[in-house]
Amino acid sequence: MAVVLHGYPRLTRDIDLLIRQSDLTGARDVLAAIGFTIPGGMIPFDVGKPHERKIFRISKVIGTELLTVDLLLLPAFLNEVWDNRETYELEGIPIYAVDRDGLITMKRLAGRPQDLSDIANLEGANDEA
Repeated sequence: MAVVLHGYPRLTRDIDLLIRQSDLTGARDVLAAIGFTIPGGMIPFDVGKPHERKIFRISKVIGTELLTVDLLLLPAFLNEVWDNRETYELEGIPIYAVDRDGLITMKRLAGRPQDLSDIANLEGANDEA
């Protein structure tokens, strides 16, 4: 979703939310209240490496589709990304999203083909702005 906020609209397969570890229980409770009750569990990435990180995956079924939310637990090395979040407003409600540079940092860490494509498009959108 942050990709869209930064000028590159595309479809997404899931929703990624960057949260503090201390907020995991509260985030799960809020998601459960709106039907996200299918836990995928904790998924570690780059275990034992300097950029080790974890996500907690949770999903719900809408019709015949599975909608997934990945709760990315904030590691210390991404504190600057967290601190530089931007605020948007949706129907009077503040929405926080990582800024463009933070999004690019996170996508470089993930390094999947779609993330690399997003980086190219985000940098292109920045050049056009």
